[in-house]
Amino acid sequence: MKLIYSLLITYLLTAPSQLFAQNSNQEYRLEQLLDSALQNNYLLQANDKNTLIKQAEIELLKTNYQPKISTSASFSYWKFLLPNKQKLLGDALTDMYTDISFYQTLYDWGENKVKKSVVEDEIRLNDEVRRQIRNTIILGVTDAYFEALIAETEIQVHKNSLEQLNEHLQYADNLYKIGKVSGVDVLKINVQISMEEKYLQKAQSARLNQLIKIKRLCYLTEDDNIDIEDASKTLYSNTHENSYSSFSLYDMVLQNHPVLLASNRKITIETKQKDIYKLQNRPELFSFGLGSWEHGYVPFGDNFNYNIGVGFRYTIPYWGGSGYKSRIVQSEYRVKQLNDEKSQAFLDLKKEIDFTLNSINDIKSEIINNQKIIDLAKETLNNALVKYQSGQGTIIDILDAQSILTETTIAFNKSTISYLQTLTKLHYLTGNDNYPF
Repeated sequence: MKLIYSLLITYLLTAPSQLFAQNSNQEYRLEQLLDSALQNNYLLQANDKNTLIKQAEIELLKTNYQPKISTSASFSYWKFLLPNKQKLLGDALTDMYTDISFYQTLYDWGENKVKKSVVEDEIRLNDEVRRQIRNTIILGVTDAYFEALIAETEIQVHKNSLEQLNEHLQYADNLYKIGKVSGVDVLKINVQISMEEKYLQKAQSARLNQLIKIKRLCYLTEDDNIDIEDASKTLYSNTHENSYSSFSLYDMVLQNHPVLLASNRKITIETKQKDIYKLQNRPELFSFGLGSWEHGYVPFGDNFNYNIGVGFRYTIPYWGGSGYKSRIVQSEYRVKQLNDEKSQAFLDLKKEIDFTLNSINDIKSEIINNQKIIDLAKETLNNALVKYQSGQGTIIDILDAQSILTETTIAFNKSTISYLQTLTKLHYLTGNDNYPF
């Protein structure tokens, strides 16, 4: 019995802590979320498979200079034998023929080498596509992270506002009980509390939506309850004095952005493809050999013959053999097309960078203005409370000041986080591969 009581007491003491551990949420830093998203994304994994496919194609091209060996065997029956066949086969009317042959390219004017170089450029092009996918994932996860923080800060502001409104309600209710204010004041505060509760519920729903989105983007376990670390204040403190030059950002785009670098790779590939078309009008030097056995029965060992030699193949560049010329013209147009697309992509990126820099300046001004309004709203609220408590003010003044303070505080928090989101977009537009913060 003593043992049973001891176990029961131990369980009762440890059960609450175990329950708390099961219900506790795991907190993730932005870096952890990005690591999880990049490590588990299926598009990146599929892109890696594409690189392996291209590498296998290089191995295939290596076999072009290796001999191609083929064999064949046939059996036939003759009604009668012509004299030449009769000398070879004798009196048998059956014919067993077996051969083995080989064919090997000796020289192709460098066509195989150019094809291998094209495949290597396609692998490098695939690397740029991978970078673009990776940067897009980083942008999406970081944006969802900051949207969740915006909802979280809004929740905290509404909770603080509700706490202050409840204090106002208690004070107004005390004044109402002693007959210094009417019941309308209490009713107005209750209405304001109901509004704040509605806004709080909406912010909580928005936060939950962003956490669900983060779970999907980062491939987190659906059953896990997660929280995210709020590093916005630290990040803003470290970056709010940064300045940016549009021209230096343009240079960075030309050097780093995967879309522009991919365009360069495509132009290089198409230029080499044009060289391959030109080489199609060059003769091919090759060697060949043929060994054969022919007899009227099986097994056989007589009548072995062979033929070996060197030859070349050349397609006359007229009529049907002139198609490569049209291919060359097509390739030249594709190069011009790719250059135009690259120029347009660069202009679009410059435009987005200009918009983003302008947004950064606007947000900085908005942050300063919101801070001024917050300070004024706090002072106004304090004055309204003093007047109301002394019987000289109205509850409307308090509620108006409280509402302005709440809305401006939310706007201030949103603007600081929006500043970080804008920096993330600028980081994406310039083609940086590292994490934005």
